[in-house]
Amino acid sequence: MRGDRDLKLSGYEVFRFGTDELDDLARARPLLQRFFADLFDRFDVTPSTG
Repeated sequence: MRGDRDLKLSGYEVFRFGTDELDDLARARPLLQRFFADLFDRFDVTPSTG
């Protein structure tokens, strides 16, 4: 937890996932796809296609 606080105090944003969210591929895949789509939208990132 200290590392999390240190990162935040240094200006980083921390996005945490619990193991129960990621241990089932059928649940994890759409969760991570939505997360990265939202993350890219937030920071105006356009993924390359090549």
